[in-house]
Amino acid sequence: AYDGYDYPFQVKYQEKWDQIVSAFQECCDAYPNIRWSLEFKPTDENTRFFTVPSTGAAMLLVKEIDRPNMGLTLDMGHMLMAGENPGQSIAMVGDKLFGIQLNDGYTRLAAEDGMMFGSIHPSMALEAMYQLRQIDFKGHL
Repeated sequence: AYDGYDYPFQVKYQEKWDQIVSAFQECCDAYPNIRWSLEFKPTDENTRFFTVPSTGAAMLLVKEIDRPNMGLTLDMGHMLMAGENPGQSIAMVGDKLFGIQLNDGYTRLAAEDGMMFGSIHPSMALEAMYQLRQIDFKGHL
């Protein structure tokens, strides 16, 4: 699905947002036994700006979708790319965290480094593990 844009004025932001909300509501309602999860990403090689570029925006989306089977998958590299503190993001998401990808990176926007977990930001990796325990995370690693 194309959920981003490259230029100012390219998309109608609210319309794009509403399409994503509606699509996830439809999926969640059609398959209530499946846990649906969105993984945000600030940007990548396919599009400059994503409609859901941060943990905060992703949580707003989950709130608007308003379904018990909708949550998030967080990627350590994506949180770092977005300038976030992964431990804080994990704490914010809480029981809506359905999965997490443990990796690392140099934090340059649009750089998908995919480095070994804790190799660049060991203290953030440690805090991320601590926060996963704090929220009693039982999802996918």
